[in-house]
Amino acid sequence: MKNKRFKKIYIEITNICNLSCPFCASDNRQKEHMTLDNFDYILNQIKEYTDYIYLHVKGEPLLHPQINKFIDLANQKGFLVNITTNGTLFDRLKTKNIRQINYSMQSTNDVEEIRKNIQKMRKFITETNIYLSLRLWSEQAKNNIKLKQMLLEEFEILNSLEDIVDKKKLDSNIFLSIEDEFEWPSLDSNDENEKGYCYGLKDQLAILVDGTIVPCCLDHNGVINLGNIFKDKLSDILNSNRAKQILEGFRNRKVSEELCKKCHFKNKF
Repeated sequence: MKNKRFKKIYIEITNICNLSCPFCASDNRQKEHMTLDNFDYILNQIKEYTDYIYLHVKGEPLLHPQINKFIDLANQKGFLVNITTNGTLFDRLKTKNIRQINYSMQSTNDVEEIRKNIQKMRKFITETNIYLSLRLWSEQAKNNIKLKQMLLEEFEILNSLEDIVDKKKLDSNIFLSIEDEFEWPSLDSNDENEKGYCYGLKDQLAILVDGTIVPCCLDHNGVINLGNIFKDKLSDILNSNRAKQILEGFRNRKVSEELCKKCHFKNKF
């Protein structure tokens, strides 16, 4: 594969979810599933820009009634497909044309439910090259003793979970991802910082279910609306003055957009 501009592009195939997790920000957008035709159109538009797509911004991708057709279509066009799921609808996933499954274990406190989901996923990826990433908040990993014990048992780990955090590998193709819980950026926040760096528009961009293009996957409300992929050429959107200002600002560690000024995620870089 040749090097392309973006390491990944997020495509929100649905903004509908079957859960209401407290850590997931609410939005005021119309709830809808993307059509297969629109998805096909997007894939054709972004092919020269990336090899890796992630089928989420908000919403549960496995809730989409055509999820398997979406994945197979992307695979046929040469994309490496990644999905993030809360695990509750995992039985709907049939195709194995996937690069990686990210399981958000933060979506429930029911340890036995998490165990059953992990077992399903481990069975699903057997004899494939699919990666499985088990995601936890750092506080959850630190304080949930039952969850830690379950992981130790499930993966037959002799050491403590803390001992393997640095290695992050639980089994062949199965990894543990522990991150600090982040706060979704909001224009209503009083916390503001005009300095910082971000990989938005450099390594990634996101396309919302209605075609709105935003710099990153945290702009779930489409505040930084750079254009619409169904109305504008992606090349024109990326070469717009606004997009260039965002990129140039980050290169100089100076934030140009109000939403980015209120985003804590940039403090990681």
